[in-house]
Amino acid sequence: MAITVAIVEDDAGICEELSQTIAEDPGCACVCVCRNIQTALRKIPPLAPDVVIMDIRLPDGSGIDCTAQLKRRLPKRRS
Repeated sequence: MAITVAIVEDDAGICEELSQTIAEDPGCACVCVCRNIQTALRKIPPLAPDVVIMDIRLPDGSGIDCTAQLKRRLPKRRS
């Protein structure tokens, strides 16, 4: 089963590079790309990705704060 990845990044070029890199790995799948916090908080929780690649400085706030909010909204994983 592929590792699912969500990207939260406001720079289009970086988003494209990350998406391409993930797509090239058969063990990974990019499930969404979000350009701001508002979109990330709406789109990511229902998808429950294994990994979130988060920009620290986003146009609508701090990626660190967004990560904390996502952590509260995502289901707990058991190893």
